[in-house]
Amino acid sequence: MPARLSALALVAALLAGCGTPQPVGQRVPDPVALAEAEPAPFDSSAFNFLVVGDWGRNGFFNQAEVARAMGDVGEAVESRFTISTGDNFYLAGVTGVDDVKWTRSFEAIYTAPSLQSRWYSTLGNHDWQGDVPAQIAYTETSERWYLPAQYYSETLAIDDETRVQFVFLDTTPLAYPESYKARFSDTGDWDVEDQLTWLERTLENSDATWKIVVGHHPIYVGSVRYSDNERLVEQLVPVFERTGVNAYFAGHDHNLQHHRPDGSPIDYFVSGAGSLTREVVETPNTLFALRTPGFMAVSMTRTRMSVQAYDEDRQLVYTTVVPLRRGDRLDLPFGLGGD
Repeated sequence: MPARLSALALVAALLAGCGTPQPVGQRVPDPVALAEAEPAPFDSSAFNFLVVGDWGRNGFFNQAEVARAMGDVGEAVESRFTISTGDNFYLAGVTGVDDVKWTRSFEAIYTAPSLQSRWYSTLGNHDWQGDVPAQIAYTETSERWYLPAQYYSETLAIDDETRVQFVFLDTTPLAYPESYKARFSDTGDWDVEDQLTWLERTLENSDATWKIVVGHHPIYVGSVRYSDNERLVEQLVPVFERTGVNAYFAGHDHNLQHHRPDGSPIDYFVSGAGSLTREVVETPNTLFALRTPGFMAVSMTRTRMSVQAYDEDRQLVYTTVVPLRRGDRLDLPFGLGGD
């Protein structure tokens, strides 16, 4: 695949041979608006990156196939970095910085040149079942793994005048009841109130144009296994709305999803299909949900964020444009539904 493809050429190349669109919860766009839609700006002038979660299975359960697709798409869109939404190592995290899982599930799997840039990582519940400080310490060992703390913030430049703040949360202490704390809190710092205080202060003090929050657990979800997380709805959503957060990216549910509650100024994405997948269901908030191994690619400019979902065969299965200022949106569903 050429190093640079226009968005329109990339869509055409990756959609060749696709069947009838059937993803669960898709919003069918107006055909005239679809025909007139401006292609998403996946080119070198935009701020492009990848998002993947729930991946660390020694290359099995489609992890290797998703990794190869990420490498190809990452090259095509000139991805600057990768975000991991957590559950980095199954089934029980890592035992230390020398654990063989670092090689078998990460270093030897994501080998494409486009995946050698920084991996901004978050912790998932399976990571909490292992050595949490070891995943933080590996930041000093690896040239690309980046998890400097259990939760942290990075502000990056989209262009000379536009900044995006990424806030990476450790949602396991926030999402799980006290019974989970009793099992795994000795592997890390179970600081619920400290993290919530830090989150609000960090977002309030930011003057970034865009604010993106990343955590492992979805707030809104369409799943056969999970439902909307009421603890996170109560703890996080008011803070997000009060401080101007634009979008939240999560994993945990092993599929690809996009939700927007009625009247919400925030888009909620799930990119947790890095390996073994799980069935989806439709909810009142669902714009898109699809059970397929895959990942998301994101492109940001001064005024809009384009999010595209790909499967393990590099086929584009969904795309949406999130404008900086709320107004008309266009969500474009593509690809194959079913299992």
